[in-house]
Amino acid sequence: MKHLRVGVLAGLMLLAMLLGMTGGDEERLAAAEPGRPTHFSAYLGLLPGLIDSNGTGPFVDLVKAIAGLDDGVEVSVMVYPMSRATRSVVVGEADFNLPALRNPYIDESMLPYRFSSATFGKVTHVLYSNSAAPITPAMVLGYEYTKRDLLIEGVTDFWPFSVKRSLSLEQSLGKLSRGRIDAFLWAQEEADFTLRKMGLTNIHRVYFGEFDDVFIIPKGPKGDAVDRFLTQSIERLRASGQLDKIYSGIHGPYQEWQPGENAATKAVRAAQ
Repeated sequence: MKHLRVGVLAGLMLLAMLLGMTGGDEERLAAAEPGRPTHFSAYLGLLPGLIDSNGTGPFVDLVKAIAGLDDGVEVSVMVYPMSRATRSVVVGEADFNLPALRNPYIDESMLPYRFSSATFGKVTHVLYSNSAAPITPAMVLGYEYTKRDLLIEGVTDFWPFSVKRSLSLEQSLGKLSRGRIDAFLWAQEEADFTLRKMGLTNIHRVYFGEFDDVFIIPKGPKGDAVDRFLTQSIERLRASGQLDKIYSGIHGPYQEWQPGENAATKAVRAAQ
């Protein structure tokens, strides 16, 4: 009878442990799910101030937060030049890449990769031009007459108009300051960071638009698994409030300011 009582007690303890584990699993990703990857490699494109070469920055913090959601899933982070980071997803070296914008202008099926289902924020884009010859969004989009075709640098294969690839933010802004190109189109935080660092004062800024911040992932079954993992992770970060806290250090709403502007010129502009 004593052995029976011990057996019943052990059974109840085991049942309690199993119930506790089940409840805990609801708060974590199912790492033990058969066939589910337990390691993901993230290749991040170098963006000073947001993704630094030493593996720090707000975008890196986002990936680390994703990795911290589940002890059973490891996420490795590497920082490379932008083009290599993106290409690594296409050739199978990386499982996902940041930063990326969902492109509303093209057929995604024509790309060698795909965008994640999960969107974790909005990216404000700014049109930069030389203050001696300001360029407006209407000019870029062809709604306003220009004497010649505009020479614009930025991200190629994204916009519904001709854009030459920017080799670096510093180079593009420097060419813009010297009048060698007409405009530069880029995400606000990255370009503003570089603009302030370079100390250029003859650059004009204007709001251009907002686009979804997403991950670049592979096509096919591998991409499906990565997409599920990222979707679950972003949903959990959003629900906990972590996503808003991290993303506030990455991108935000358009900020109205002009390089080299002082109180007097700002007052004149505000009165116009």
